[in-house]
Amino acid sequence: MMRVSDNPRRRRIWLLSIGIALVLLVAAGLWLATRVLVAKDGLEAAAATASEIPGLIRSGDTGGAVEAARSFESHIQSARGATSDPIWRAAEWIPGIGSDLAAVRGMSDVAAELATDSVLPLAETLGSIDIASFGFVDGRIDVTPLAAAAPVLATANGVMQKAVEQIGALPTPSLPPVQSALARFREIAAESAAVVDGLDRAAAVLPAMVGADGPRTYLLLVLNNAEVRTYGGIAGAGAVLRFDDGRITIDRQFSSSDFKKSPTPVIDLSPGTIALFDDHPARFIQNTTSSFDFSEAAASAAALWARQTGEEVDGVIALDAVTISAMLEATGPVQAGPFTLDATNAVDTLLSTVYAQIIDPSMQDEAFALVARSVFETLAAGKADVGVLLSSLGRSVSEQRVHVWSSHPEEEKRIAGTPLATILPPDRDAATVGVFFNDVTGAKLDYYATPSTSVLVDSCGATPRATVTVDWTNTVPTDAATSLPDYVIGPELTVAARGDTLTRVAVAGPTGWLPTDYSFDGGQIGVQSAQFDDRAVIQHEFVTAPGGSHRIVVEFRAPEGASHDEIPLEVVSTPLVHPNVVTITHETCA
Repeated sequence: MMRVSDNPRRRRIWLLSIGIALVLLVAAGLWLATRVLVAKDGLEAAAATASEIPGLIRSGDTGGAVEAARSFESHIQSARGATSDPIWRAAEWIPGIGSDLAAVRGMSDVAAELATDSVLPLAETLGSIDIASFGFVDGRIDVTPLAAAAPVLATANGVMQKAVEQIGALPTPSLPPVQSALARFREIAAESAAVVDGLDRAAAVLPAMVGADGPRTYLLLVLNNAEVRTYGGIAGAGAVLRFDDGRITIDRQFSSSDFKKSPTPVIDLSPGTIALFDDHPARFIQNTTSSFDFSEAAASAAALWARQTGEEVDGVIALDAVTISAMLEATGPVQAGPFTLDATNAVDTLLSTVYAQIIDPSMQDEAFALVARSVFETLAAGKADVGVLLSSLGRSVSEQRVHVWSSHPEEEKRIAGTPLATILPPDRDAATVGVFFNDVTGAKLDYYATPSTSVLVDSCGATPRATVTVDWTNTVPTDAATSLPDYVIGPELTVAARGDTLTRVAVAGPTGWLPTDYSFDGGQIGVQSAQFDDRAVIQHEFVTAPGGSHRIVVEFRAPEGASHDEIPLEVVSTPLVHPNVVTITHETCA
């Protein structure tokens, strides 16, 4: 009888237990849902704020950067608080949503560390610096504030680089919104890390490079985009810049015609450079910028200068005519002989008008040098808008139009790996394809070149592939033979008709990828193949008539065992007057 009478009681206890468990489960679910919303709102707000910080720092709005950093920290701490309780951690074991919850918590933890140990201290340090103090004041560059910020920058940079690695190691979420959030977080972190890394490197090398520890001398090369080379154009003109305790003076100007060709190479070129360009980059100043490696190009230019003048330099700075135009946004108009140049007309004047109105080639180069001199004298006099200058130079650096090399190994080590160092960076977060152009005509007709590049990435097959299509269009006037000066047309040594151009296009695959197929204008003809470091390069030389165009297609195959995830890929290319328009698409797998 006791057992019978106990059954209803046990049943009630059992049902009550289930009910309590259900209530607790529902409560935990509601709590988790609330926490998810709080974390979502915090992360989204933090991402929006964080995306503003690099631009604020680059533009010189340090006060705005501090305010944004504090807001970023507040939003992130809210998200971290929402993801750090026991219920959240327990839910990470639930199949289907566990990886998403773990990814969200991971993002919150990494971002919180970034906010506390990097973003906020860095923004507050930079916020105490008047951006104008980085400018040219009374002929002197004051880098004292940047040097004072070096310890904070070094610490912040270390935290940033570690965070990028941690983000890359987070679990792969399954829900599209979380996937998108993680991808955006990675993008913002990578961009921010690049900005901080650049500032850290600048703080480490800039004081010495501008003469804080003793006088420095640099060779300034002004590249002429009308006669294209890998880095933008021939070194047509330039100047010698001297820095002493931040004071800048222009010692002398020069033209490429001032250099005599060297009968033998002045430096040992890499096997890849010799395979592509023979030994010309080490014998002719005009061809130094053909090499894919700027440290090689700059060392060659410095050695040619030493051979010509007996003077050793501490480094080489190269910038093109488009960068000169960008700098005029900050300096205002300058005078170069009969020409008044500003940001709106400098490129057309230097690369077209000068040739039409000045017959003597040495005087044409002199116009280039005069403009460069006027720009730097204006900067030295403190008459430039520093915020505009930093913005315009930043744009030119991102377009691969400005490069710097130091003959001092420790400084060069810090410059290496930045956009200033090379046009073909090592593959890191993405597979990199290089598309480079070199003129063989000896003309100034590349002012009219309009290239474009498209890449189709196919990760669907057994081995990922990338098909690179380069279109080269020549918009030279059809009456060029009679309407353009002889110096622009060039000598009739390499082409059959006046106005034709002879151009080399080199397509470099990602590191370790191999070329498997190619075509030129739809057919297969002889091409040159070479190895540049760990990259395979296909190069072809072709003639283009005025108004004509050509297409070269190269297919590369990834190494065996490469990941079949969607491959991030980027294209770097020779900077011309008209940028190489790049399109990247990914094949849709069945």
